[in-house]
Amino acid sequence: MIGLAYIGTSNNAALKKLLLFAVSDVSDDVRRAAVINVGLLMLKQPEQVPKILSLLAMSYNAHVRYGATLALGIACAGTAHPEALKMLEPMLNDASDFVRQGAYIANAMILQQATTAMEPKVEKFRTQLEEIVKKKHEDPLARLGALLSFGILDAGGRNASISLVSQ
Repeated sequence: MIGLAYIGTSNNAALKKLLLFAVSDVSDDVRRAAVINVGLLMLKQPEQVPKILSLLAMSYNAHVRYGATLALGIACAGTAHPEALKMLEPMLNDASDFVRQGAYIANAMILQQATTAMEPKVEKFRTQLEEIVKKKHEDPLARLGALLSFGILDAGGRNASISLVSQ
Protein backbone atom coordinates (compact mmCIF):
# COMPACT_ATOMS: atom_id res chain seq x y z
CA MET A 1 0.00 0.00 0.00
CA ILE A 2 2.96 2.33 0.50
CA GLY A 3 3.69 2.37 -3.23
CA LEU A 4 0.09 3.24 -4.07
CA ALA A 5 -0.18 5.85 -1.31
CA TYR A 6 2.95 7.63 -2.54
CA ILE A 7 2.72 6.77 -6.25
CA GLY A 8 5.01 8.92 -8.35
CA THR A 9 6.20 11.05 -5.42
CA SER A 10 9.70 9.57 -4.96
CA ASN A 11 9.19 10.05 -1.22
CA ASN A 12 12.45 9.14 0.52
CA ALA A 13 10.86 7.84 3.73
CA ALA A 14 8.51 5.58 1.77
CA LEU A 15 11.43 4.33 -0.34
CA LYS A 16 13.40 3.45 2.81
CA LYS A 17 10.43 1.50 4.21
CA LEU A 18 9.93 -0.40 0.96
CA LEU A 19 13.61 -1.30 0.71
CA LEU A 20 13.60 -2.44 4.34
CA PHE A 21 10.62 -4.73 3.66
CA ALA A 22 12.28 -5.99 0.46
CA VAL A 23 15.39 -7.21 2.26
CA SER A 24 14.18 -8.18 5.72
CA ASP A 25 10.61 -9.50 5.66
CA VAL A 26 10.13 -13.24 6.18
CA SER A 27 7.36 -13.54 3.58
CA ASP A 28 8.36 -13.83 -0.08
CA ASP A 29 5.06 -12.26 -1.10
CA VAL A 30 5.74 -9.15 1.01
CA ARG A 31 9.29 -8.87 -0.34
CA ARG A 32 8.07 -9.14 -3.94
CA ALA A 33 5.30 -6.58 -3.39
CA ALA A 34 7.71 -4.16 -1.72
CA VAL A 35 10.10 -4.28 -4.67
CA ILE A 36 7.27 -3.83 -7.20
CA ASN A 37 6.04 -0.84 -5.21
CA VAL A 38 9.46 0.81 -5.62
CA GLY A 39 8.57 1.04 -9.32
CA LEU A 40 5.27 2.73 -8.51
CA LEU A 41 6.90 5.11 -6.04
CA MET A 42 9.63 6.16 -8.50
CA LEU A 43 7.30 6.37 -11.51
CA LYS A 44 8.13 9.98 -12.36
CA GLN A 45 11.90 9.45 -12.07
CA PRO A 46 12.56 6.33 -14.19
CA GLU A 47 16.26 7.14 -14.57
CA GLN A 48 16.74 6.51 -10.83
CA VAL A 49 15.09 3.09 -10.69
CA PRO A 50 17.93 0.98 -12.17
CA LYS A 51 20.34 2.44 -9.61
CA ILE A 52 17.97 1.71 -6.73
CA LEU A 53 17.20 -1.85 -7.86
CA SER A 54 20.68 -2.89 -9.00
CA LEU A 55 21.43 -5.03 -5.92
CA LEU A 56 17.89 -6.37 -5.59
CA ALA A 57 17.97 -7.58 -9.21
CA MET A 58 20.87 -9.86 -8.27
CA SER A 59 19.21 -11.22 -5.10
CA TYR A 60 19.38 -14.90 -4.22
CA ASN A 61 15.59 -14.76 -3.71
CA ALA A 62 13.67 -15.34 -6.96
CA HIS A 63 10.65 -13.41 -5.65
CA VAL A 64 12.78 -10.31 -5.13
CA ARG A 65 14.26 -10.66 -8.64
CA TYR A 66 10.75 -11.00 -10.08
CA GLY A 67 9.68 -7.86 -8.21
CA ALA A 68 12.70 -6.03 -9.61
CA THR A 69 11.72 -6.96 -13.17
CA LEU A 70 8.20 -5.61 -12.78
CA ALA A 71 9.37 -2.50 -10.93
CA LEU A 72 11.68 -1.71 -13.85
CA GLY A 73 8.87 -2.35 -16.31
CA ILE A 74 6.40 -0.14 -14.45
CA ALA A 75 8.75 2.77 -13.86
CA CYS A 76 10.48 2.73 -17.26
CA ALA A 77 7.47 1.82 -19.44
CA GLY A 78 7.76 3.22 -22.95
CA THR A 79 11.15 4.85 -22.33
CA ALA A 80 13.51 2.30 -23.96
CA HIS A 81 15.80 3.09 -21.02
CA PRO A 82 19.20 1.46 -21.79
CA GLU A 83 20.20 0.87 -18.16
CA ALA A 84 16.92 -0.86 -17.39
CA LEU A 85 17.28 -3.08 -20.45
CA LYS A 86 20.83 -3.93 -19.44
CA MET A 87 19.64 -4.96 -15.97
CA LEU A 88 16.91 -7.17 -17.40
CA GLU A 89 19.21 -8.97 -19.85
CA PRO A 90 20.57 -11.61 -17.43
CA MET A 91 17.08 -12.20 -16.05
CA LEU A 92 15.86 -13.27 -19.50
CA ASN A 93 17.88 -16.46 -18.91
CA ASP A 94 17.18 -16.84 -15.18
CA ALA A 95 16.88 -20.32 -13.69
CA SER A 96 13.44 -19.49 -12.31
CA ASP A 97 10.61 -19.60 -14.85
CA PHE A 98 8.55 -16.83 -13.25
CA VAL A 99 11.56 -14.48 -13.14
CA ARG A 100 11.98 -15.06 -16.89
CA GLN A 101 8.27 -14.34 -17.31
CA GLY A 102 8.65 -11.04 -15.46
CA ALA A 103 11.74 -10.14 -17.49
CA TYR A 104 9.89 -10.73 -20.79
CA ILE A 105 6.93 -8.62 -19.67
CA ALA A 106 9.15 -5.82 -18.30
CA ASN A 107 11.25 -5.76 -21.50
CA ALA A 108 8.08 -5.43 -23.54
CA MET A 109 6.83 -2.61 -21.33
CA ILE A 110 10.12 -0.74 -21.66
CA LEU A 111 10.49 -1.33 -25.41
CA GLN A 112 6.88 -0.45 -26.18
CA GLN A 113 6.76 1.98 -29.12
CA ALA A 114 10.53 1.75 -29.60
CA THR A 115 11.66 1.24 -33.18
CA THR A 116 14.66 -0.75 -34.35
CA ALA A 117 16.35 2.50 -35.37
CA MET A 118 15.80 3.94 -31.90
CA GLU A 119 16.80 0.77 -29.99
CA PRO A 120 18.46 -2.12 -31.88
CA LYS A 121 17.48 -4.59 -29.12
CA VAL A 122 13.84 -4.50 -30.24
CA GLU A 123 14.37 -6.84 -33.20
CA LYS A 124 16.54 -9.23 -31.16
CA PHE A 125 13.92 -9.29 -28.40
CA ARG A 126 11.09 -10.05 -30.85
CA THR A 127 13.13 -12.91 -32.35
CA GLN A 128 13.82 -14.29 -28.87
CA LEU A 129 10.10 -14.16 -28.03
CA GLU A 130 9.21 -16.04 -31.24
CA GLU A 131 11.69 -18.80 -30.39
CA ILE A 132 10.27 -19.17 -26.89
CA VAL A 133 6.68 -19.36 -28.10
CA LYS A 134 7.61 -22.03 -30.69
CA LYS A 135 9.41 -24.28 -28.17
CA LYS A 136 7.15 -27.12 -27.08
CA HIS A 137 9.14 -27.89 -23.95
CA GLU A 138 9.56 -24.34 -22.64
CA ASP A 139 8.26 -23.71 -19.12
CA PRO A 140 4.58 -22.69 -19.28
CA LEU A 141 5.12 -19.55 -17.17
CA ALA A 142 7.96 -18.35 -19.39
CA ARG A 143 5.90 -19.06 -22.52
CA LEU A 144 2.97 -17.13 -21.08
CA GLY A 145 5.29 -14.21 -20.37
CA ALA A 146 6.52 -14.29 -23.98
CA LEU A 147 2.94 -14.34 -25.32
CA LEU A 148 1.91 -11.45 -23.08
CA SER A 149 5.02 -9.56 -24.21
CA PHE A 150 3.92 -9.81 -27.83
CA GLY A 151 0.57 -8.32 -26.83
CA ILE A 152 2.24 -5.48 -24.92
CA LEU A 153 4.65 -4.69 -27.77
CA ASP A 154 1.86 -4.64 -30.36
CA ALA A 155 -0.83 -3.00 -28.21
CA GLY A 156 -3.17 -0.76 -30.14
CA GLY A 157 -1.49 -1.58 -33.43
CA ARG A 158 1.79 -0.35 -31.93
CA ASN A 159 0.12 3.01 -31.23
CA ALA A 160 -0.56 2.53 -27.52
CA SER A 161 1.77 2.96 -24.58
CA ILE A 162 1.54 2.10 -20.91
CA SER A 163 1.41 5.23 -18.80
CA LEU A 164 0.38 5.54 -15.17
CA VAL A 165 0.69 9.32 -15.17
CA SER A 166 -0.80 11.97 -17.41
CA GLN A 167 0.65 15.22 -18.64
